[in-house]
Amino acid sequence: MKNDMKYKILYEKQYGKKKLVNLPQKKYWGLRRLLRKYDWDRYDIAEQLTHPGKIILDIGCGEGNLLFRLKDKFDELYGLDVAPSRLKEAEAKIKEIDPSKASKFKFIEGNADSPLPFPNESFDVITCIAVMEHVYDIFSLVKEMFRVLKPGGYVVAEVPNIAYLKHRISLLLGLLPVTSSPYNWKEVGWDGGHIHYFTMKKFSLLFSSQGFRIEEKCGSGFLAKLRNWWPTLLCGDLVIKAVKQ
Repeated sequence: MKNDMKYKILYEKQYGKKKLVNLPQKKYWGLRRLLRKYDWDRYDIAEQLTHPGKIILDIGCGEGNLLFRLKDKFDELYGLDVAPSRLKEAEAKIKEIDPSKASKFKFIEGNADSPLPFPNESFDVITCIAVMEHVYDIFSLVKEMFRVLKPGGYVVAEVPNIAYLKHRISLLLGLLPVTSSPYNWKEVGWDGGHIHYFTMKKFSLLFSSQGFRIEEKCGSGFLAKLRNWWPTLLCGDLVIKAVKQ
């Protein structure tokens, strides 16, 4: 319970009190706008990897942005987040976006570092986007994902890539790579609250060591389809789809 409170205080400071100050996105001199359909963010990739099913859980759902994209693919959509203010925003948004489907959504306050508050084999799909780098015991979280997934169900998970070419150059120059978007660390936590760093090999091993089979490995970003020729080097993040065998 004490750990839950510490997480809640940190993320309520970031999101509830609106203290996050994010780095501005680079402009690309209009090229990014011209090639917008090839600019896939992490939610685009997660949506592409997620197929229709009955029930889905989004761990670290925030304001529900990914679940809203998937509302026509599932009969029931659950969102779990440690920050109450974000869950309130999610509930308000779905009532505004599509009130006829608001009853399909269930938003629950919970900490990904604690046992998931669901029975065994509850979900067809779990998504976990930009969350695992914030979680202290990631092995425990993956075990919990395995427990609450139905046989044949799968996880779509995303984390920053410490082996991204830009980060490799920073390390070579003796600089600490920044894997989060906020730059006001003193107010919102070291590297935006990131406490783990991943390569594709280690990220995949994290899931395969707990009984999952890795089905997809990729990343997001501008010209993501091209960069996915070598995501471990060319993508700023890592996305995997891991199936419960």
